[in-house]
Amino acid sequence: MAQKYLGKILGDEKKKAESSIASDDDFADFATPSPATPPPAPESAAASSLTSISASPTPTGPPIKFDGPWYALWERHSLGEFQFEGYILLLLLGVLGWHLWGTRRNRAIAKKFFGNINPVLCQEFAYVGFDPYSQANTGQVVTADYALKENHPLEFITYASGRQNVAFMHTTIKLQRRSNPITWFGEHLFAFFFESIPTPTDNATITISPFDGQDSGKSGLSSKYDSFVWALVNKNHMKRWREDRYDLSLTRTSDWDGLPNWLAVMSESKEIGDTVLTKELKEAVVDCQDILEYLIVSDQPIDKPTTLAETAPKKRVILQVNIPSDTAPATLPKLLQAFIRLVDHLAAVAHFRPEVLRKVKAVREDEAKKLQKQVDEEKAEERQLKRDEDKKIEREKKLHGMSAKEQKKFLEKEREKETHKAMKRQTKK
Repeated sequence: MAQKYLGKILGDEKKKAESSIASDDDFADFATPSPATPPPAPESAAASSLTSISASPTPTGPPIKFDGPWYALWERHSLGEFQFEGYILLLLLGVLGWHLWGTRRNRAIAKKFFGNINPVLCQEFAYVGFDPYSQANTGQVVTADYALKENHPLEFITYASGRQNVAFMHTTIKLQRRSNPITWFGEHLFAFFFESIPTPTDNATITISPFDGQDSGKSGLSSKYDSFVWALVNKNHMKRWREDRYDLSLTRTSDWDGLPNWLAVMSESKEIGDTVLTKELKEAVVDCQDILEYLIVSDQPIDKPTTLAETAPKKRVILQVNIPSDTAPATLPKLLQAFIRLVDHLAAVAHFRPEVLRKVKAVREDEAKKLQKQVDEEKAEERQLKRDEDKKIEREKKLHGMSAKEQKKFLEKEREKETHKAMKRQTKK
């Protein structure tokens, strides 16, 4: 019995060994090539390798060959790689160069203009420029570096004082935006296509503030004169200045004997025009068509007043001229001298009859009434808004303390009142 069992065990072990040998043979079939399939030829192997290489991504551009030190950037890169950056750099350099040119050009125009009027200023005023020690300019030449102040590349100012009847004279030179090429070209382009936009120009505004009697204790003569508005305006720009300046809107326009056709007189009364216009001024403006924009004697603000305090008279005499960028106008010194001496003429003769002053005063009072009416309407509107707001708050408080039924009755009564008011309005219409 034991031998039979042992024989059975040995037989099972023999079967297992044979099955394992068969499985190894199966794996061997896959591992070793079949004798029926010949090995690949060398040509086909090369072709397959080329096919695999062509299928893989290939680097573009020339191969990088660099054997130098790490800091030798010129050997690793070329200028062709920075073409776009080069264009940007050239553009920035061009804008910067234009800015420097425009700034210097504006500075040169301002200095040339000051050099043109400087002899007249030194002749008419004791002090010219911004002198911290208030030294008079007697016997010395006042230069632009001393007397001309640059606020920014578009604006230069100068100052003069020390003269009878004149508290001070302030000159503002405003120039084109030459330092900004994009804005400069844009302004000229828009002015070319649109008539409503004025062409950019270089101009100077000279403003004289008279003493107007404040120096009466210093001398025997009085510098006080009556309040009025009078102007000489170039007809090419008359419409623009009448719309832009509130004081000129109070005047009437007329031609004047002895003046060229391109000039118009704007005055509140003919008697005022006959008194203000001097022979020296007539002769000075004859050849100034290219530079003169306006000469104004005024006591009213430039912008339309919004309060009664702004309507208080503030006398000043203003001259605005264009500045040619190529040559200095030869007629400007004569015009400036007549403009300055006009203040002496006003202090001497600008004292009008009561009838003339009543007309001038009536215009001022009408404007003051219009302004007061506007102010009263604005105040009444504010009060009405405040009352409406108070009523709304009180109504919300009432509704908040009512029940739903009471609220419904309250809202129905409101609707009935509104319907009744609407019917009354329709009946009145």
